Amino acid sequence: MSKILLLDGEGVQVVCMARELNILGHEVSALCAQKVSSGYATKYLHHKYICPNVHLYKEAFKDFFYTHLDTHKYDLIIPMGDESAYFLSMEKGSVEKQYNVICAVEDYATFELANNKQKLMEVCEKYNIVHPKTRELSMETLDEVADYVGFPSMIKPNLSAGAKGIVKVENKEELYTKFPPIAKAFGKCTLQEFVEQPDYYYNVMLFRKRDGRTAASTIIKIRRFFPLKGGTSCYSETIKHPFLLEQCESCLNKLNWHGFADFDVLEDKATGELKIIEINPRVPSSLQASFAAGVNFAKIFIDEYLGKGAEVFDMENYRPYQQVRWFGLDVMWFLMSPQRLSYKPSWFRFWGKNVSYHDGSWRDPLPMIAGSFQGVLKYLDPNFRKAKLNS
Repeated sequence: MSKILLLDGEGVQVVCMARELNILGHEVSALCAQKVSSGYATKYLHHKYICPNVHLYKEAFKDFFYTHLDTHKYDLIIPMGDESAYFLSMEKGSVEKQYNVICAVEDYATFELANNKQKLMEVCEKYNIVHPKTRELSMETLDEVADYVGFPSMIKPNLSAGAKGIVKVENKEELYTKFPPIAKAFGKCTLQEFVEQPDYYYNVMLFRKRDGRTAASTIIKIRRFFPLKGGTSCYSETIKHPFLLEQCESCLNKLNWHGFADFDVLEDKATGELKIIEINPRVPSSLQASFAAGVNFAKIFIDEYLGKGAEVFDMENYRPYQQVRWFGLDVMWFLMSPQRLSYKPSWFRFWGKNVSYHDGSWRDPLPMIAGSFQGVLKYLDPNFRKAKLNS
């Protein structure tokens, strides 16, 4: 039995990760920024520790984290969110050396190539990997960049989580007006062509082994999301898509990546072209879809980092057509969407052999309740609504 520590332990992805690690016989702990959350509520965590929010209070979290490691022994640390992944990549060298614990994240130099939207697009452009037109913005090059990218387009901070700071602009006048305050708040930004997408997008989860082979992958078609303008998945279906998988594998190969990565991919509504938008260098909230598809990323993490290396998953055992819902978020979709009664498959299809949930199950129901309440509180926050709904 190994001792595993999950960071950003309040996230919904903690529910399925803790469950599977528990089934494998490991002792699972988590650092959580809040009690009212899906992750904290799951019964599959053996130990839960309330800590400062790594996004809001970085130095306080850092002090708490190192003090915690002084008194608790772990074999593996897995970041479960954007901010904790960024933090752990920065601290990886000192943590592994000082505490003899493995950090399941790339060192910062490689991590930043994936996490920085502009650097990632440069890699895609250099190696002809599908991506939207993108250029780094500055006041000095604004006209030149705008002429290359065109309109409509999106101002995107190079380093941000979720949709924070992302703003659509229709012309140069809007660009001149909106770019300076975004750059002031978030730092360096890019201008990226706006992709008019259908009412779905794709998410690709991959684990690349040390030897360069893909241990396993899962692709989902995200068909319902909240906020409605392009938010987080609340209903998705597992699919097979060989070309999309090949493009994402090629990207990780060029980055010389080791470990888990999560791609967001849009499809151009007019041309059908696929475009990689970003990599989230950590496990996503939609992680349950991989387990529904028969891909056990929890075991892959353990085998690769603590064992002799993960085995390559036999894709003959991959299960497409699995339907995965985030019930708490899907309730918000139902309340806000004009398609609530006409959507197919029906929103009211709660059960079925191919239906599962990100935020719990009948055997672990508390995460659904806590997560739903957390979602309502978050949505009532005007700063959250402004960041999400104006993007």
